[in-house]
Amino acid sequence: MAVRIVTDSTADLPPELVEKWGITVVPLYVNFHGRNASVALESLRDGPDIGADAFYQRLAAPSTLPTTSQPTVNDFLQQYRALCQDDDRVISVHISSKLSGTVSSALQARGQMEDPKKVEVVDSGLASMALGLAVLAGARAAAAGLDSEDVVQAVREACTQTQVFFMVDTLEYLQKGGRIGKAQALLGSLLSIRPILTVRDGEVHPLERVRTRAKALQRLASLVEERSPVSELCLMHGTTPEDITRLTERLAGVVPAEDLIVSRIGPVIGAHCGPGLLGVAVRHSA
Repeated sequence: MAVRIVTDSTADLPPELVEKWGITVVPLYVNFHGRNASVALESLRDGPDIGADAFYQRLAAPSTLPTTSQPTVNDFLQQYRALCQDDDRVISVHISSKLSGTVSSALQARGQMEDPKKVEVVDSGLASMALGLAVLAGARAAAAGLDSEDVVQAVREACTQTQVFFMVDTLEYLQKGGRIGKAQALLGSLLSIRPILTVRDGEVHPLERVRTRAKALQRLASLVEERSPVSELCLMHGTTPEDITRLTERLAGVVPAEDLIVSRIGPVIGAHCGPGLLGVAVRHSA
């Protein structure tokens, strides 16, 4: 009996890590609209149908902002049935239920399984590579031969130890996408301010405000340094790889260079945060 790890595309896991650890990624959808904003002309799977480069190019074009939608129940059901062979078990770890209906779809699919006990759905309360780090913790535990209960425990422990901090150039995308949560209070007072946000209790919360992007980058680095010792670190960007170079130089030595993860923020997270998104996901040492 093996334990299989499933997540969704909002984890923004680098493809090489997905392949290395045998993780199954169920994509969310990005919906592009015409003049009638209520009608989606295209509904594309995050990853298989549209990658980061193509998405951000389209996002820059003057048009209605894209929307996103969760995987269907059948999307999950097909994967669960395919993975639950030979009495295998599935641990399905997903973006915060306060940010997406993905957990709901996964739970409904679990309920339609012939043996629902073969699937455990975990609401990480996180997003992007903070979720990704929790997924990797589960994948490593599964690869080590732990049983499903211990794998779930490893995932939940990683969720409690992991934080994500990110900056956006504008709150417009979060506002229009309805994911702004407690950061709503920042609207109308930003001007040239660069907000630094975090995900806490499953929602987006404001953390600090700084005047320039350069200062925001420095503050992201210091937020990591303040949490030393760090066991895992991921640097994330949408369209600014040069920022990753600066962060890597600043944070050299926080974790071994070979353990530093760099992630490209994909279409779904990008649709809600905009092209200038830059973030760090950090897991504290136990």
